[in-house]
Amino acid sequence: MIERIDNVGVGVSDLDRALDFYRRLGFEVLEREEDTPSATLQAGSVRLWVFRGLGGPPPSRAPDPAANPPGLDHVSLWVEDVDVAYESLRSGGLAFEAEPADQPWGARATSLLDPDGTRIYLLGPLRT
Repeated sequence: MIERIDNVGVGVSDLDRALDFYRRLGFEVLEREEDTPSATLQAGSVRLWVFRGLGGPPPSRAPDPAANPPGLDHVSLWVEDVDVAYESLRSGGLAFEAEPADQPWGARATSLLDPDGTRIYLLGPLRT
């Protein structure tokens, strides 16, 4: 039966712009297909398949997942220290929605949006 998630597919409007964002986030391009056009990315054990979508503009999604329509809502990435990752990525030019904060559901978190509005959470241990 199912053993693990192999990858998460992320549709984008501009592949080069998305690859720049995900590289700055810490992903490495493993393979790029010009025919599709798409790329397989990896950071740690996380793999994304980023592909150029041909549909209309992406739907906007609220920060509160419960306020959004059905479907894949966000990608959460675990990091050793959310504050260190936040400062490093922010100094590298990535814009975040909020500063890291401990959450009542048991993790420290912050979030940012990719160029097409896909929400990416960075999660880590609570700061106790």
